Amino acid sequence: MNERRISPLSPFFPEQIDSIIKGLADRISKDYDQREVVLVCILKGAFMFLSDLVRHLRIPVQIDFVRVASYGAGMRSSGRIEITKDIETPLEGKDVLIIEDIIDSGRTLLFLKERLTLANPHSVKICALLDKKERREVKIEVDYVGKEIEDVFVVGYGIDFDEAYRNLPEIYYVTPLHPSKE
Repeated sequence: MNERRISPLSPFFPEQIDSIIKGLADRISKDYDQREVVLVCILKGAFMFLSDLVRHLRIPVQIDFVRVASYGAGMRSSGRIEITKDIETPLEGKDVLIIEDIIDSGRTLLFLKERLTLANPHSVKICALLDKKERREVKIEVDYVGKEIEDVFVVGYGIDFDEAYRNLPEIYYVTPLHPSKE
């Protein structure tokens, strides 16, 4: 593994993350106003976000998981999207909310939203903790965004680099120790 340095991404310490999530949960709870929602969490990165989000929601929910791979061991999306774990919950006629850790190119979310729409749900919306709008390669509407960030690679709070750093309670920048060699 190439050597990396991580540094805190202010203001993404646990207290700030919790505040962002409470704000998202309030908006979602108000918008769905006691309607049941199927939360589809994108594994593995969004599992911590989902866990904290559901504790603050005041609406009935069902939870399911999908694993959509597009990164591999790199710091940029490969562009190739594959489902390695599909959802099991029937979606026809239901409100669906995709839970994502971070939006980058938007390709994965567009692929997943289009795929879930084929199941004839009542609605499909997207909720993301972080959004790198300047990296967007496709047009995708995001209904709930915790925080926009600049074009930096981040880890922590479920977000990984080559399966490392998911366990960190904060969100950190990742920078190569030797940028010219990458």
